[in-house]
Amino acid sequence: MIRHITLIHFKDDATQEQKEAVLAAFRKLPAHIPGIVDFHTGLDLGLLEGNAGIAVQATFANTDDFLAYSTHQAHESVIFPVCGHIMAGYSTAQFEG
Repeated sequence: MIRHITLIHFKDDATQEQKEAVLAAFRKLPAHIPGIVDFHTGLDLGLLEGNAGIAVQATFANTDDFLAYSTHQAHESVIFPVCGHIMAGYSTAQFEG
């Protein structure tokens, strides 16, 4: 299994409504992209200062499924059109597990 983690930092002026729109867009991805075995996303709870604003965790059976996800049109339609204008930065990592 390939596990993919994304952490997105929002700009300071991002509204709660905008953040919720990003969350809703990510939650639609499993219905549009084949190969996603498991998918979780949520806004940060604010328990620690400096955390990212949103986390995404997706699981794939193999590398090919992950790579297909990473370039899928539905995925790309979330990253910049919905999230790009309020995103200060992001980090990703993939690991086996």
